[in-house]
Amino acid sequence: MPSPDVKCEVNTCTHWLPGGYCSASNIDILNEEVGQMSETAAQTECKTFSERRGIANMLGSLDNVNWGGLAVGMFLRGNQVTPTVTCVVDSCAYWEGGNLCNAEAIQVTGRGAKECQATDCHTFITKE
Repeated sequence: MPSPDVKCEVNTCTHWLPGGYCSASNIDILNEEVGQMSETAAQTECKTFSERRGIANMLGSLDNVNWGGLAVGMFLRGNQVTPTVTCVVDSCAYWEGGNLCNAEAIQVTGRGAKECQATDCHTFITKE
């Protein structure tokens, strides 16, 4: 199963790229509170978020950069830089066994965030 396209508005993250792309190799979507099931998008978070604070902070995030996708996205306009998505929010309708996300695309929100708790998987829908 292919990873969902990721549209991200968290412009304070080291992985954020203009156009709403994510340069991370993998993103982790978690329940905001450990041990509690999310019931709304606001109760989810992008745990991969790392605040863009300077060169030392950015260097610390280099181990999770999607170099191949980044090169394709930068040089071939219109192509998506697509990280893999690991999601443990099993209360979401898009969650699939093995912590996979079966949504076609996800949107990560939290413009101006300073910590991962201020980010959300806006695509979250509660399982019926």
